[in-house]
Amino acid sequence: MKNILIILLLLVFKTGLILAQNYPQVILRGDYPDPTIIRDGSDYYMTHSSFVYNPGFLIWHSTDLINWEPIARTMTIIKGSAYAPDLVKYNGKYYIYYPSAGTNWVIWADDIRGPWSNPIDLKVERIDPGHVVDKKGNRFLHLSKGIVVPLTKDGLATKGDVTQTYDGWEYPKEWATECFCLESPKLNYKDGYYYLTSAQGGTAGPATSHMVVSARSKTPVGPWENSPYNPIVHTWSASEKWWSKGHGTLIDDTAGNWWIVYHAYENGAYTLGRQTLIDPIKWTDDGWYKLDENRKSLPSKNPQIGMKLSDSFSTNKLDIQWTTWGGYNDDDISFSNSSLFLKGKGDTPGYGRKLLITIPDKNYQIESEITLNEGGSGGLILFYRENAFASITSNGESFTINDRNKEVENIVSEFGDHFFLRIINQADLCTIQASKDGKIWKTLKEHLDVSGLHHNNYRGFYALRAGLVATHNAKVEFKYFNYTAGKLAPKPVFRDPVYDGAADPVVIWNPLVRKWWMFYTNRRATETELPGYSWVFKTPIGIAESADGANWDYVGIANFPNLPPEAGGDSATLWAPDVIYGEDGNWHMFLSIQAGIAEHWGKVPGYIDHLTSYNLRDWQYKKRFNLPVGSYDADVIKMPDGKWRMYFKDPSNHSSTFYYLESTDLNNWSDPIKVMSTKGEGPAVFYWKDYYWMIICDGMGFKTFRSKDATEWEYQPGGPLMPEGSGTGADDVATARHGDVVISNGRAYFYYFTHPGQVGENRKKDGFDQRRSSIHVVEFKLQNGWIIANRDEPTFIQLENP
Repeated sequence: MKNILIILLLLVFKTGLILAQNYPQVILRGDYPDPTIIRDGSDYYMTHSSFVYNPGFLIWHSTDLINWEPIARTMTIIKGSAYAPDLVKYNGKYYIYYPSAGTNWVIWADDIRGPWSNPIDLKVERIDPGHVVDKKGNRFLHLSKGIVVPLTKDGLATKGDVTQTYDGWEYPKEWATECFCLESPKLNYKDGYYYLTSAQGGTAGPATSHMVVSARSKTPVGPWENSPYNPIVHTWSASEKWWSKGHGTLIDDTAGNWWIVYHAYENGAYTLGRQTLIDPIKWTDDGWYKLDENRKSLPSKNPQIGMKLSDSFSTNKLDIQWTTWGGYNDDDISFSNSSLFLKGKGDTPGYGRKLLITIPDKNYQIESEITLNEGGSGGLILFYRENAFASITSNGESFTINDRNKEVENIVSEFGDHFFLRIINQADLCTIQASKDGKIWKTLKEHLDVSGLHHNNYRGFYALRAGLVATHNAKVEFKYFNYTAGKLAPKPVFRDPVYDGAADPVVIWNPLVRKWWMFYTNRRATETELPGYSWVFKTPIGIAESADGANWDYVGIANFPNLPPEAGGDSATLWAPDVIYGEDGNWHMFLSIQAGIAEHWGKVPGYIDHLTSYNLRDWQYKKRFNLPVGSYDADVIKMPDGKWRMYFKDPSNHSSTFYYLESTDLNNWSDPIKVMSTKGEGPAVFYWKDYYWMIICDGMGFKTFRSKDATEWEYQPGGPLMPEGSGTGADDVATARHGDVVISNGRAYFYYFTHPGQVGENRKKDGFDQRRSSIHVVEFKLQNGWIIANRDEPTFIQLENP
């Protein structure tokens, strides 16, 4: 099951259903508006509006148009608000043209990574410049409202007259827009035509405001003919996922395909700002372009790189994720002994000194350790602009919580000049916490609503950014800044509403319903009158589903009609499923089956059986594996050579020995190959962070092993993971048991179960409290090359849907 979610991208079901292509695709989440993109050989570079954030114009690099890495910021000298740039490469030099402070500017560099020149004033009004060169090498700059002006040969000054050459495209008057607002001219040359791609309708306002329109001409200065396929990109209804789609740029790839890159607001996530999207386009027989609705999704050559947002401050320099609000001097930000020192200013957080990051997620947590010096004040902030923010700060005597520039709470501090702060933002509802030691946290404020902190309420075209703030004139020390993305998982994450005996979870992506499904053993904990251990027999396989991996709802049970008598028939006990999608178009379940019911362990023969399904609900029995009686807990992983491995436990000869079988098709399997002998069950095998890992439940927690080649295994020192007492949350004090790992975007989430009542002096009792079980989730992390799992840390889940 594990580590093969990518297969689902190409899933074709036996019914003939093919998954729809995932367009538009988001290529940069968070506030990356007004994208401008170029291809330089096989490399792609892109930048966006920087506004008053400093340093400005972050350059992104990609080799596949879908995975992007930040490589440089171009400048620290910004006059006014710099936005709507045009990134150009011409005659071996790179240029960025942009408007700011009532005029247009240009900066240039010999290397895209810099150094970049100081801004040069082009002394021409209007906004949104778009550069183009004709066949003779003449350079022109297009601007908003259809304006064009010639440039000098070096592109560093304007010359000649400013003329209007394009009037835009007349969209229907009944369309709900913000304004006509002809802007964002971007130009491409192809097959004898110059194509002018523009934006209209206004950048924000109604959901249907923005759009991309196209025109063409035989010359770079017109006359222009509007496309019959306008608008090329547009939000037609407020029910769509993406609002105000517009400001597009065309780009071709190395294979000759064409794309349009543009920005949009996500429905329900205005505070994130305008995100960068991509759509495929195709050229028509009559020489125009329009969206290509049948293009396959962009393949990803590499895992997502993105922007690292956490910072240990160990490099003693301002890393690339940080910007200030406006300018700053060298002594405003300093480093020492892996700490950042921020010199305060202003009397309130809105006018304080801020270091900010661009937020890419609707759900996240920020945290920092803070020490005050010389009477300063500092803390954490979610900042839109000076009069629109939320923050938690302390002056050592009290904590002050601000909402929209208003002080809403003032709480006496027990922590003095050294403390830890957190802001947990879940879909624009925030919880604010403080701690003396970073372990025990006190909630200071809940349900602080920041959903209104966006352009339509406060103007500016910014986004809600997160970061550090210092006020007054003293320096504030920040020991670290941690950013954790994801939906905050409740504890427990799931309880079965029928038998309250959910155990042995396995989590997969179900493309039929586009949700995550959890299959689990459903022990009959509510049947308290059943004698002995018979309540753990005749168990169904329960199913829960989730849109985010954190919040789960009961779906029902998997159907196993016509199980043969040797598998127990209607009295079969079904344990520990693992589910895999195969290349034959079927789902495959490898299930431990006890052929009957017993009051005591070991009285009913058990086997591993193979079943298949086309819909994940109805399962057909295929065969029983020819393994020793009592073999169980199958776990399947695909290896780099394309072969499948099924790991399992063989309890023969009163020991625990783990083996695996190999297969090329999930149907025909090799003879068992021994892995190791060690006490335990429920092996979970997965590849993560350059190692194969095996997690084995041994009743005291989890034994952990790692291997470079999945052959020679090394035991993790330090005792079992997650033993009794290592957690204190609801239902999570007891020993953690039998789990499943889901890897998503480089993060590892471990779903496991506990018997909450089997703790302390009550562990040997037999009642409902001891029988019931619940599912939990924790994020694995690495420390000194080994796995750690802190059950008491909040678990933020961010599963990328295939």
